[in-house]
Amino acid sequence: MNEIRFAFRQLRKSPGFTFIAILTLALGIGANTAIFSVVNAVILRPLPYKAPEQLVWIWETSPKNEIEEEPLSFPNFNDFRQQAHSFEAVGAFTGAAPILSGADGEPERLTGAAVVGDFFSVLGVEPVLGRKFVPEENEDGKNRVAILSHAFWQRRFGGDPSLVGQQIQLNGNQYTV
Repeated sequence: MNEIRFAFRQLRKSPGFTFIAILTLALGIGANTAIFSVVNAVILRPLPYKAPEQLVWIWETSPKNEIEEEPLSFPNFNDFRQQAHSFEAVGAFTGAAPILSGADGEPERLTGAAVVGDFFSVLGVEPVLGRKFVPEENEDGKNRVAILSHAFWQRRFGGDPSLVGQQIQLNGNQYTV
């Protein structure tokens, strides 16, 4: 107890040193907390999907184009899906930015993805309304179906449940929601 009193007396005697010591501790603790938060969010915390440790990301390499990580082409994905028997489910996606038009409101560029295969089953995600894709919808250009994010459905369509089964226009093509 005497040591603690002595320490406080010494700190009171030199306020400049005390201020710098407290500031250094505060900055160190703050930086440590910030770095841990980033590492925890990016590296330590598992992905928010069913069995994230079993998810696998597959790339192609294209030595001719000097590209080391190139997404699988649709024909190569189909070959892989048919020949790979060690996976429970196989899905693929590519980024997309379609334009929604013909719906109530102004045309709007969206952020989304074109997905095939058992994409939602791989992630263990179920739609709130409607259904996931069926195998016949994997054929290019046939049975155009769209699954909307909850946030977009709420914002653009007011969360109207009757939208399921209706048509929307993306990039000039009709898609069933």
